[in-house]
Amino acid sequence: MGNGESSHRARPEDGAPTDVDVAIVGYGPVGQALAAHLGRGGHRVAVFERFEDPYPLPRAVHIDHEIMRLLQGLGVAYELAGEMLAIHDYRWFGADGEPLLTMHSPNPSSSGWEPDYLFHQPDLETALDAAARKWPSVTVERGWSAESLEQHDAHADLTLRRTDAGAGSPVRTVHARWVIGADGANSFVRDACGISLRDLGFQERWLVADVIPSEMNALAALPPACQWCDPRRPTTHVRSGPRHHRWEFMLLPGERAEDFEDAQRAWSLLAPWCTPADTELTRSTVYEFRSLLAETMRDGRALLVGDAAHLTPPFLGQGLCSGLRDAANVAWKLDLILRGLAPATLLDSVDAERLSQNEWIITLAIGLGKVLCELDPAAAAERDSTLRGADQPPPLEMAPLSGGLLGRGEDGAPAPLAGTLGVQARVRGASGEGLLDDVLGPGFALITAIGDPLDGLAAKDRELLAALGCRLASLEAGAPHGVHDLDGRLGAWLAGVGAHAALVRPDLYVFATAATPAGVPALIDDLRSQLGAPTATTTT
Repeated sequence: MGNGESSHRARPEDGAPTDVDVAIVGYGPVGQALAAHLGRGGHRVAVFERFEDPYPLPRAVHIDHEIMRLLQGLGVAYELAGEMLAIHDYRWFGADGEPLLTMHSPNPSSSGWEPDYLFHQPDLETALDAAARKWPSVTVERGWSAESLEQHDAHADLTLRRTDAGAGSPVRTVHARWVIGADGANSFVRDACGISLRDLGFQERWLVADVIPSEMNALAALPPACQWCDPRRPTTHVRSGPRHHRWEFMLLPGERAEDFEDAQRAWSLLAPWCTPADTELTRSTVYEFRSLLAETMRDGRALLVGDAAHLTPPFLGQGLCSGLRDAANVAWKLDLILRGLAPATLLDSVDAERLSQNEWIITLAIGLGKVLCELDPAAAAERDSTLRGADQPPPLEMAPLSGGLLGRGEDGAPAPLAGTLGVQARVRGASGEGLLDDVLGPGFALITAIGDPLDGLAAKDRELLAALGCRLASLEAGAPHGVHDLDGRLGAWLAGVGAHAALVRPDLYVFATAATPAGVPALIDDLRSQLGAPTATTTT
């Protein structure tokens, strides 16, 4: 993203002054990450959160390597890594308590990090809050609840009300170029835009119990992430960082949420593993797991990210991951729009890219949920026999982007690697040694196997790459912009599809590849065309 400060009180073409470039409603980890991405670009961002204080308990507990790389770009991955628990498998047990299947993630991951991490959400939110607030153009205001949203041609009016009786006016209106709802499952922004949710068919209630053992290693024998597919009561165990543990127990037919309001009910279910004598119960509450997907993530000058746009059953641990992908996707596109490098129609690609991948994730999670939630003993026995007789599942990899802003080959088909995650390996460059993004910095990246990445490019192509802040890297160590591919992974990645060059987007997904140096100008022309020709008068 760019580093230039946006002009203050800019006047859009409808004549109304704007207070901010982007108003974000909701300040959970997705809103925090979005504010940090946009703040890094110097854009005026105001975040409004109805709660005065951060939520002190964990909710999400898992992120994958792709998200760790996004956190790396925001400058918080290394400080968080020491407080996270890296895992490599996800174990499932049958009705008899014996192993049923083990799900693995590709190792090493394409992002240069461990495949998966378990974490304590308050730690993540503390780090992301600091990452957002460090930018002078970002303001965070707690204790304000969104009350109305009115859209105009070139801005939106967001009216907010104080949630307490503090000093000052209880109501205010903020004029923003864009409004983003990161405000969770009961999103005000989604409702204000009249965006409906599509139900994908999963709805179950589970008791969630978070505990802290008195002795850190007291439960070390338990797998860090596992499912017991017991028809008597399906049960989940997962660590949330080094110290915390979580159990989730499915409510059975006829049971009500109020039946579990007494903590003793939770302790009765936890009894096989821990007791009040050796464990602190920090939370016990019933949640309803749903599978919902917004019909669109954009309405005019309003967008949705995170749980406001989708709800995912937890069996893959991908709910927060999906929201942080949303934030990265929306942020780089808004950055270009606000800098006049692309028209607002660039945001039309958000639905094509994010809704399709999110639906794939939700559908897969539903499938796993159906395996876990089987309550009929005979059907569970048949399930276990079938799964034990089958091959172990292949490593679980995220579906690539299937549409949107992706380059295409001469035959019109997606270019090799387009829509897949770019590879991050350890390299040595002029600025030192480390993971690729640490050496090059965040943003677009043009990576070539040999030669100067700028060789053969016309002035207009060089100007576009410079305007985009595109990082350059050649795997020919002595070439201009050369880096030494220390583990050979980048070279193998390109060679695997016969590519000379790959252009990677700021959200880490490959835009397109070129087979030869002669194909790089066409790749850049394709990007220019899909972005819309950059001009100083682009409407934002």
